[in-house]
Amino acid sequence: MSAPPPAGAVDDEDDEAPEIVEVGPEAASGDLERLLSAAERAALARFTAAKRRADWLLGRAAAKEAVARALAAAGASCPEPTAIEVEADADGAPRVALPPGLPRVVASLTHGHGRAAAWATLPGLGQGLPGVDLERVRPRPEGTLRFYLRPHERAGVLALAPGPGGDAWGPRDEAAVVVWALKEAAFKALAPARGHGLFDVEVALEGRPGAAPTGWGAARGRARVVYVDRMAARAQALGVAAVDAGWRRAGDLVLAWARARP
Repeated sequence: MSAPPPAGAVDDEDDEAPEIVEVGPEAASGDLERLLSAAERAALARFTAAKRRADWLLGRAAAKEAVARALAAAGASCPEPTAIEVEADADGAPRVALPPGLPRVVASLTHGHGRAAAWATLPGLGQGLPGVDLERVRPRPEGTLRFYLRPHERAGVLALAPGPGGDAWGPRDEAAVVVWALKEAAFKALAPARGHGLFDVEVALEGRPGAAPTGWGAARGRARVVYVDRMAARAQALGVAAVDAGWRRAGDLVLAWARARP
């Protein structure tokens, strides 16, 4: 597959880190549209809001490149971009459709804030199920934390220093967003049906938020993720035994990933 020029890979310090494809706003929409199948072009045409259209297009471009890289890494033949279709199921989770004869590939994508990221794996090779999420750090009022953090998670976040006020954020706000993004990534990895929620994902940070941003890698960390309640049942049904998870921040953007592995 011929990747769009802005697509890149997010690297980490060890062999367990995923290859996450990132596509930014510098990508020309015309170049990205040429990657779409006829069905995807029809789907794109249904968006009337320019921002929604741009986000969707970036997400599909990142997902197609992620699928191509996953196939290439496994030694499988790589179809043309237009033959890699990324559909949405009834709950909105991406589903990869490939030509006959190719191994099953699963993908997770995230888009927003003018960027998109995607990660694809081959579960049949024991690579696990991927999840990615991209969020922007903003001041998080204490009252909002109860909507997605369990009491002990809130206590850990609230122990950090708050921001100086106004639109400026601090370590507490960053941690709140990092945990949120990690929960979203772990949630996406299992692609559950409606009725599951972020309370069913527990996260404990192993990296300390708050480092000064000088690019990916200046602020990063790992996390311990545990599925509980309904998500624990979902994980068991899928044969998930453990979760690897990590995050990194560039400026005010946080990219989180989670791999639900057998």
